Amino acid sequence: MNKIKFSILPFILSFLVLYLSLHHEAWVIFWKTLNIPALTPPFSDLDSLLKTNLSYKEGFNVYLENPYDPTHGPYMYPLILLNFVEVFKLNNPMYFKIFNFIIIFSYFFIIQNLFIKNYGKLSNFSMAIFFFSTTNFIILERLNVDIVMFSFVYFAIISNKNLSKSFFFLIAVFGKVYPIFSIFFLIDKTKYFLLVLFSSIVYLFFFKEDIYFMGTNMIEFARIFAYGSGSIAKAIYYYSREYNLFINDDNYIYLKLSIIFLFIIIAILLMRKSFIFGDKSINKNMPINERLFLAGGGIYLGTFIFAANVDYRLVFLLFTFSYILEVNNNLIKYIYFISCSIIFNSFIFEGGDPYSISYLFKAGFIYSLKFIIFGIICYFFGKIINNYVLLNFKLPKV
Repeated sequence: MNKIKFSILPFILSFLVLYLSLHHEAWVIFWKTLNIPALTPPFSDLDSLLKTNLSYKEGFNVYLENPYDPTHGPYMYPLILLNFVEVFKLNNPMYFKIFNFIIIFSYFFIIQNLFIKNYGKLSNFSMAIFFFSTTNFIILERLNVDIVMFSFVYFAIISNKNLSKSFFFLIAVFGKVYPIFSIFFLIDKTKYFLLVLFSSIVYLFFFKEDIYFMGTNMIEFARIFAYGSGSIAKAIYYYSREYNLFINDDNYIYLKLSIIFLFIIIAILLMRKSFIFGDKSINKNMPINERLFLAGGGIYLGTFIFAANVDYRLVFLLFTFSYILEVNNNLIKYIYFISCSIIFNSFIFEGGDPYSISYLFKAGFIYSLKFIIFGIICYFFGKIINNYVLLNFKLPKV
């Protein structure tokens, strides 16, 4: 009975979104009233998969040529997603609508569960801010593939069976690769941790060519609504090109690698602050709030260090709320939740001449908050891992 009761609101919201998508003119008007640049057909990111599948079926290397995509842009996801489109016949309009409904329903159901679980003024405030944020609206309007990965990672975390945890996790990794950074939620299950790590590495090895093309085709947005080393490096590159500074096409890669290396060092140093080397007691079973934190925090850290990401990927920060809510330091809690609430609405700050002083200050402010979140997650990531990993050698304190 409780499951039915908790399904009512997600069902209603999913139905309303799907119903609105059937009326393209109303769809555009609705999202524009929320300052979201609506695209047609609705759910354009998932629809792009259908169009790309047509190119793929006609023999095109969609990583290089994608004539049936509305923008003719190169494909940026694993090919396994196109196989998924074919197996489940998503090119059939009815099946596609049913699939959209299932995805949206799962998404709303998870958001509702997280809201109920993270009961507390700060957390509820931030969850409510997220629900009405530009990040959430963009996720729903585009129905980006990340929303599917979000659901699979969540199901992997809450599953009671280790095999099903591994299954959902691997589906997420095969579908988008970056969920591999959430693997640490299995750190207390050594056998399954090593199994899924090995399986992920094997997958990355055999599909390394596809992954190379995915990385090559990925757009490095240097805008306020993005985050990560790639976005920062690209922003510096654009400014350098505009003002005739020393960063150019020939040395850009060295700038990018330097920023990645810098963030790796920062992450290690911050985790080292809360991780103890040498003899210590180890916990056997990880509570759900720590699993959620390691999964969501791991994805944020990994994508921050190694990639450029549009801010709809910030949805994974919702997984970190339940753990941060229990942190004893109120100042850290307030900084974290307020920072999340602001960056969830980064699209509001977007606009204007990207080379102007005002844009520079806006971008600097939002990116500073994203870096603060990065630092807080690093520290508590190390603190949680400390409870489950024993390294019997000592390093000097930093």
